[in-house]
Amino acid sequence: MTHETNKLPRGLICPLVTPLKAGDVLDVAALDRLISQAGSGADALLVGDVLWGEGLVLSPETKIEMATAVLEIIQGRWPVFVTITSETPGATIGLMAKMDSFVERSGYPGSVFWVDYPITYHSNRGLPQFYENLARDTEHSLILGNNPGLIQATDNRIKHKNVRTSVLKRLSGIAQIKGLIYTGSLKRSTHYHEALRHRRGFKFYDGDEATFMRRPSSDGVVAGGANLLPQAWHDITWSCLNRYDVQRQYADHVSQMMETGAMAQAFYKHYAKKPAAVLKRMLHVAGVLPNAQTASDTPATDRAENREIEAICSEYDLI
Repeated sequence: MTHETNKLPRGLICPLVTPLKAGDVLDVAALDRLISQAGSGADALLVGDVLWGEGLVLSPETKIEMATAVLEIIQGRWPVFVTITSETPGATIGLMAKMDSFVERSGYPGSVFWVDYPITYHSNRGLPQFYENLARDTEHSLILGNNPGLIQATDNRIKHKNVRTSVLKRLSGIAQIKGLIYTGSLKRSTHYHEALRHRRGFKFYDGDEATFMRRPSSDGVVAGGANLLPQAWHDITWSCLNRYDVQRQYADHVSQMMETGAMAQAFYKHYAKKPAAVLKRMLHVAGVLPNAQTASDTPATDRAENREIEAICSEYDLI
C-alpha cells in the first residue's frame, strides 16, 4: 500500500551536511546538534544530498548510516528526503531497498521520500521504464533531481546533462513520482513546468538558492544555507512563497526581508563553488560542528578561503 498520507511538504528543505570524523566516519553526536539547529527553521530535512551532503562521494555504508541515524534522531518530527542516487542503476536500487527495509523494520512513524538524480548514472533512454520498475519496489514516493552541473563535474560519458523535457513528461505519468528538485536554465524550467502542468499536486522545488530569491518557485527551495542560518532561510522562503501576502505591504517587513536576503546572498557567494566544504567550515567557525572534516574525495577549503569564512562569520556575529 502506498503512503497516501505522505504528502510532499511545501517550503524550506534543508539538505543536511554530513558531519564526519577522520576516515569518513559519521559523527552522530554532531549530527544530533546539527538537526536541532537546522530543524528550527526547516519544513523538511534532506539526507545525503548530492552536493551539500556529499552523497556522490560517500560510501554506501556511510550514506545508509547517515540516513538511519537521522531517522532515529528525529522520529517523525519532520518529513525526511533521502537521496538514493548511486554510481549505477543497480546500486541505486540496492540503496533504496536497504533504506526501505530499515524504515519497515523500525516502524518509522514519519514521512519518508526518496530523491534521485538519474542523469548522473542513467541516460534519458529507457528512463521511464527504469522508474516504472523502481516504483514497483517501494511504497514511498519519489522526487526527481535535475542538475546539469553534476554531469559537468564528472567524467560521465552520458550525452545529455538534463532530463529531457519529453522524458520528464513521460515520467510524470508515474503516479509515485511526485516532485522535482530543479537546477538549470530558466528556459528549461519553463519547459518543465509546461510538461508537468497536468499533474495536480506535483511539487517543483528550486535547487539553487540564488535562483529562488530571484524567481521563487511555487513550492519551495532546497537551501544549504539553512544549515547555518535556519531562521533567516525560513523567513526568506515563506516571504518568497507568500510574496503577495498583506504583511509584505508593510515597509518594516520589506526592509527586514531585504536585509535578511542580502545576508543570505553574502554567504551564498562564499559557499556556492564548494558547497559542502565551505559550509562545513562556516558551521565549525560558528560552533555548530566540532570540525570541518569533509569526505576523502571532497576538496577541503584552503587558507585564503578560511580567512574569508572567518571574516564573514565575524561580520554577521556567528563567532
